[in-house]
Amino acid sequence: MTRKIVKVPGLGDSARYGYEQCILSDKFVFVAGQTGIDENYNVVSDDFEPQCRKALSNVRLALEAAGSSMDDIVTMTVFLTRIAKDFKSCMEIRSEFIKPERVPASAAIGVSALAYPNLLVEFQVIGELSSANR
Repeated sequence: MTRKIVKVPGLGDSARYGYEQCILSDKFVFVAGQTGIDENYNVVSDDFEPQCRKALSNVRLALEAAGSSMDDIVTMTVFLTRIAKDFKSCMEIRSEFIKPERVPASAAIGVSALAYPNLLVEFQVIGELSSANR
């Protein structure tokens, strides 16, 4: 089994916080929880939709840096601080990034808070390497 840290252009250097943004292990890509923050760890907006889109864009950056894609996600966990209010919007935005025929196994979990007080959504995924990169 091989394990490789994948440095992701466009995402902040997380090693200083004690974790890596992306790990490649054999044919699997493990993406750390991604939120609506930019590479300087600034929250992009206090509104849900921009945070959700940025979080999913960050997931895509990590997958692509590892040789995978949004089509190759096997499982996705979504953490929402306002699950009753934002779940439907989250799934609509997610459908902009993931094709209906490629939806992963998923869980949506309501949480009281995320790493920053004004964060509203976080996505953690496990994907496979695209077949061309295996």
